[in-house]
Amino acid sequence: MGKIVNRQELADTLGYSLPTISSWTEEGMPVKSQGSRGRQFEYDTADAVKWLLARARGEAKAKTAASLNDQGEDITMDKARLRNEIAKAKLSELELAKEMELVRPIEMIVKVLSNEIANARARLLGIPSKLRPSIQLEVGTPEGTKTLVNEVERLILEALNEIKSYADVPVEESHAEPTEEAEADAE
Repeated sequence: MGKIVNRQELADTLGYSLPTISSWTEEGMPVKSQGSRGRQFEYDTADAVKWLLARARGEAKAKTAASLNDQGEDITMDKARLRNEIAKAKLSELELAKEMELVRPIEMIVKVLSNEIANARARLLGIPSKLRPSIQLEVGTPEGTKTLVNEVERLILEALNEIKSYADVPVEESHAEPTEEAEADAE
């Protein structure tokens, strides 16, 4: 789930005008809640972006299909052969780029990015434990320490959940509360 915004905020976020957002809404862009008298339309930014990407993919497919019939003209054998040769040349160029390591498979990029995101997530979630001793020294009470550490953890989880809206792996809301032994060690 992305951020819930009104029509103006969505226009600002996406960099389009209000009439464009209205037009997209009429074309089927998902709406979180319908506007009515005194109430604005609300959109989920993640849903809006997904819809726009799907729409762009559909337009690209339609354009490709249209180009295959040569804008209404019949495709001759000569045109088909020429297209085949062009496709072979493009494929050869792609293979050469792969051999020269100028391009990478998308699966590899996804794997690297996923690993980096997982590492960043783990480090962020470790911050409250690392802060506990310092907070304990400043605050002086286990209850105050627990309150501040829980607030830091809540803020980190809130930020991760906002980022998570574009990922498949859910961020777990509950973490084990520190044991009394751990709190005594922090003192």
